[in-house]
Amino acid sequence: MFCISIILFSGVCLQADDFGTHGVIYPIEEEDTIVLIQQQLRNMEESGELARHNTALQKKTKAAIERPKPVEGITKASKERIFYFNPSYVVKEDLKDHQGRIVAKKGTKINPFETVSLSQNLLFFDGEDSEQREYAQQKLKDEKVKLILVKGAPLALSEEWSVSVYFDQGGLLTKKLGIRHVPALVSQEKLQLRIEEINLGEQE
Repeated sequence: MFCISIILFSGVCLQADDFGTHGVIYPIEEEDTIVLIQQQLRNMEESGELARHNTALQKKTKAAIERPKPVEGITKASKERIFYFNPSYVVKEDLKDHQGRIVAKKGTKINPFETVSLSQNLLFFDGEDSEQREYAQQKLKDEKVKLILVKGAPLALSEEWSVSVYFDQGGLLTKKLGIRHVPALVSQEKLQLRIEEINLGEQE
């Protein structure tokens, strides 16, 4: 499952209470840090600086959600490339079920596709490239496909096309799969993932 994390920011109120005197008493010149922070926030609020800061932070957060940082190192495919990704992994320690029974011993090689399958093909593409957008729209008509952007505005595109659009945040998936060019179509072929980087010029 791929998702876009939305961070909600709320105001922070700092409150200093009097709990009496305990332990070492320091000179009054060494004001409590929290009191200093309170005073600074109060001054910022009175001057309107705090409101401006919060507004700027909200705009910055909204911008990051609506248009995430593009995945670095990904370019438009200029030639077709087909390669495969084997999802197999070696168990580093015994895996047990909820009853404590061993279901896979340490050192066992496991391929997830032996028990599950890819429910939808994955299409990685640049949402700011009109040619790739057209290709993605055509793919949606032809087959069941999950759309994943490496650049562009996923929320706006999702609203425009009335379909879920995801974003490869930080290039996590493209790096794992070895994708360097887009559009790239990922599908399951037996116990492997088939990855095709598509040169749209050759599609015409």
